[in-house]
Amino acid sequence: MKSSTLLVILVLQAALIMGIFAAVAKENAVGENKAIDINPGQLKCCTNCNFSFSGLYTCDDLVAKKCDPVCKKCVAVQTKAGKKYKCTDTFLGMCGPKC
Repeated sequence: MKSSTLLVILVLQAALIMGIFAAVAKENAVGENKAIDINPGQLKCCTNCNFSFSGLYTCDDLVAKKCDPVCKKCVAVQTKAGKKYKCTDTFLGMCGPKC
């Protein structure tokens, strides 16, 4: 009798935890609603490449002039040396050669 009561309590706790995770995931838009915008192009070069095993990469290079023409989202970054630019796109494939 005690083992069946314990089993019921464990199943209810597992269902409660799964419900909480489902609610949090829906609230944070995890899944199909929040897809990554992938740039189909490829950078000419990238020294600070963040490659993932999923086949996606981002480049953390800071450049003095404007970003590579392939870049869709180029943001200005303030550094101690002055304003520089960084491409915040996510690319599909392998990182390019080092700059």
